[in-house]
Amino acid sequence: MLEHYQKVNHCLALSYSDLSIWCFSCDAYLDAQAILQLHPVYETAYILKFGQAPPFPTTDNQAEASTSGN
Repeated sequence: MLEHYQKVNHCLALSYSDLSIWCFSCDAYLDAQAILQLHPVYETAYILKFGQAPPFPTTDNQAEASTSGN
């Protein structure tokens, strides 16, 4: 989220109730599963809310899969 703000100067908010991410400048929700830069923030919020990792692969798992040839 900080990276999005620094690159395009857009302020973001994460709703803890449904873990949605809103960009105030774009006036739109951002897809945390499609935007890799949002994965760490989304994953942290998900773990704090549900006590387990989210169902999408984390950035660490993606790096391992790409180096293992999967």
